[in-house]
Amino acid sequence: MFPGFDNPLDLPWTMSYVAKKRLQVDNLMELPKEKRPPDTILWWGTPEDLEEWLDKVLGTGTEKEDEKIDFLIRQEDIE
Repeated sequence: MFPGFDNPLDLPWTMSYVAKKRLQVDNLMELPKEKRPPDTILWWGTPEDLEEWLDKVLGTGTEKEDEKIDFLIRQEDIE
């Protein structure tokens, strides 16, 4: 049916994997270049390797308390 596939039942799994991997790569490419994981982790690493890399580079989320967002709302913007 498809070259390289002995069993057609393998095709949905393979296509699903490709779609999920593409989505993952696209999302990671949105990070600044210095915070992107190296290709060895992205393509050949385990999910645990990738999670460890992201935790190391982006932090574990404990410093979120220090982040603050200020909104400036002008009186004329209020209806």
